[in-house]
Amino acid sequence: MFRRKWSGLPADPDFHVDLSKLGYFINEDDEVRAIDNPDNYFHFFFNRNTRWNERQRYAMNQALQYVIWERLEKLGLKKELLPLGTFDTSKPHVPIFVSGDIATKSRVVVIFGETVQDLGVLAHRIIGGRGGINKGSMISIVSALQKQCSSPSNSTPPGIILANMGELIWYPEGKRTLSRSAFAAAPMQSAVHYTNVVEKGNMVEKNSTARMHVGHIFQEVIPHFTKDNSKIDIITLGGSADYVEEFLDLPLMWNTWKNRINCLAIVGGLYPVWDLKNDEFVNVFLRNKARAYITSVEPVGMVISGPEGNPKTTTFTQMGCPVFSSGEPNYTETALITGSEVILDWLQEVAMTPEGEDYTNPYFHVDFADPVFDTDEPDWSSWQNEEIVGQKDEHGKMCNEQVHDETSNPQGEKPSLVMLQHDEYNEQTKKENVKTGQAEDTN
Repeated sequence: MFRRKWSGLPADPDFHVDLSKLGYFINEDDEVRAIDNPDNYFHFFFNRNTRWNERQRYAMNQALQYVIWERLEKLGLKKELLPLGTFDTSKPHVPIFVSGDIATKSRVVVIFGETVQDLGVLAHRIIGGRGGINKGSMISIVSALQKQCSSPSNSTPPGIILANMGELIWYPEGKRTLSRSAFAAAPMQSAVHYTNVVEKGNMVEKNSTARMHVGHIFQEVIPHFTKDNSKIDIITLGGSADYVEEFLDLPLMWNTWKNRINCLAIVGGLYPVWDLKNDEFVNVFLRNKARAYITSVEPVGMVISGPEGNPKTTTFTQMGCPVFSSGEPNYTETALITGSEVILDWLQEVAMTPEGEDYTNPYFHVDFADPVFDTDEPDWSSWQNEEIVGQKDEHGKMCNEQVHDETSNPQGEKPSLVMLQHDEYNEQTKKENVKTGQAEDTN
């Protein structure tokens, strides 16, 4: 009898979390290129075995993330561990980034990234491809925000909080949290195990889900790091908009935060307004102090819809706020990259509202409608085959010239029904079988 021991299974492939050891470097354009051929970007399909490809990408993404974290720290951001009060890095925790001088800021921008991305990452297709590390990460956004003013009377840049919506699964062996895709690619007992299973030991207190993480950011992180009277700007990316809007829609939470939140930029989110129940949050805040930026082929900044939605487009616009094109036609993860100038300029516009005045979205006259394409398709409604018209069928019936009209007209001639007797049917079937070479059934 064949017996295979656990020790006989193929070992899980291992790659160094180091760019140079993986065979890559960062060139003068801030792009990741292959050492053996500087014209090549990151090569994912280097092996026919999917597990080897995933393990290489796991190491690559972590190596790039450490580069991003180092650059964010050079910009003045500090890594903090959640839940608050966690100092032992061997215990379950979720990292976030907070401006080192955030306690002095009168304006704070809180960014909730996508629920599928690593902390600090916007789009790996940009980080590991054309565009480079800064452009494809939060570094470009943080750098742009640090050039803004906090208010008309305060020229200092706003404070920044980078929430960690994607990496919420604790990986004990690595002493860090991972995203769901990274956790599946983390080391396993062998290369042929099914996957890593999320268990109770992989949960982080108060941050085990994206919904809980949003609540922890609002209820504990922001009050802990910021002044009580500091104003809050919020940027949500992709699916994180669902959890942020759900939280603010709660009457108790909205009453707590409505006087502090300046504005809300929904980038790539698609949360339907009919799922929100708080009338003040929907009809006052979303309508007047929120904007959505969606994937669209239209130029960046084009108005797609007003707060009521746009019935002249198949694009989803029922979000309760004005909807704009981000300039990105395909990928949600790159919408903030493509539309960063327009989106961040709007945040600055809101922040520079004269003191004593309350910002309100202007009225937008929406002309946008889906384009109607002229087609050269002929009208087939009265089509008839000239070769068949007037010919007789095998039963001696004339092919009707107006088949469509008469069969659809209750007053037209009724279609003929030809009935074959049983004997006639059997004889006809036998003849057809003989023609096709089928043997006659003697039974």
